[in-house]
Amino acid sequence: MITREQIYLDEKLETKSAVFEFIAQEAEKLGVTVHREQLVQDLWEREKVYSTGLQDQFAIPHTQSEVVTRPAVLVIRLEHSIDWASHDGKPVQYIFSILVPKGSVDVSHLQIISSLATLLLEDSFKEAVAGANSSSDVYHLLEQYTEGLVS
Repeated sequence: MITREQIYLDEKLETKSAVFEFIAQEAEKLGVTVHREQLVQDLWEREKVYSTGLQDQFAIPHTQSEVVTRPAVLVIRLEHSIDWASHDGKPVQYIFSILVPKGSVDVSHLQIISSLATLLLEDSFKEAVAGANSSSDVYHLLEQYTEGLVS
């Protein structure tokens, strides 16, 4: 679900729209989506239901989409935090975007969200992500804290 190539640190994105465009662009490069514009729309549709901004500057934008070819998680740390309409009212700087094909026969979408949401309750994990110096550091953190999420 997560490879080193799917971890992006200190990205200069200034808005939620820019983040969604970046996610779709990178998903297209990685072969995770066949239709970048539709993926952006699907991310926005999900966001309209309920903000994916959690707490402590973390967000988990996600979608189950017909244009997603395989389950993937993109990890993004922004250079500066941005407004996200988060549940705690704080801006977001750390993003775990979950992309899953629509109609997946397994429950990987919910399992991933659950795993990440649980991780984001752990202060030690959040502090480690914030202090990571490289995408390899983040990858190793995910290996340490999760089971089956990294590949």
